[in-house]
Amino acid sequence: MKTFNSSLSRYGIDPAKGRTYENITYVLALIYNLLQAKIENYLAPYDLSAVQLNVLMLAAYQNEGKGLNQVELSKRLIASASNITKLVEKSVKTGLISRKTNPKNRRENIICITKKGQALIDKVWPGYDRLVATLTEKIPAAQRGRIEPILNNWLQVLQEEK
Repeated sequence: MKTFNSSLSRYGIDPAKGRTYENITYVLALIYNLLQAKIENYLAPYDLSAVQLNVLMLAAYQNEGKGLNQVELSKRLIASASNITKLVEKSVKTGLISRKTNPKNRRENIICITKKGQALIDKVWPGYDRLVATLTEKIPAAQRGRIEPILNNWLQVLQEEK
């Protein structure tokens, strides 16, 4: 496979320094930013962000579609608690999700998908799925099979350190 180490210098990354840990971190951040921009661009005509889509997906498909509490929602997303609150407010106002008080714990809000939110997921999903597949297909197939378990294991180890 061809490598493009020389293109990393414009980001201040010099693989020749042997700082692999730094290179991995920066390259992952750069990849995340590029993927995020492409996904946000796809979702823009639907007036959705990637985080909003994730909120809808979690509300629709986690906990057997019965919704989940706002704290659990924030744990599963890459966003701060204050951003989650704003996001939930916006999504409730636009009718994509509903928020109700948990009858077992009145201090807890349960976030559920609405019919309008589910319809939006159904509309957005096919193109989103194709986009994500296309983006990951840029990694050669033989390497996809190796990189996926490496990244999953790294994620698990980092989560266990909390």
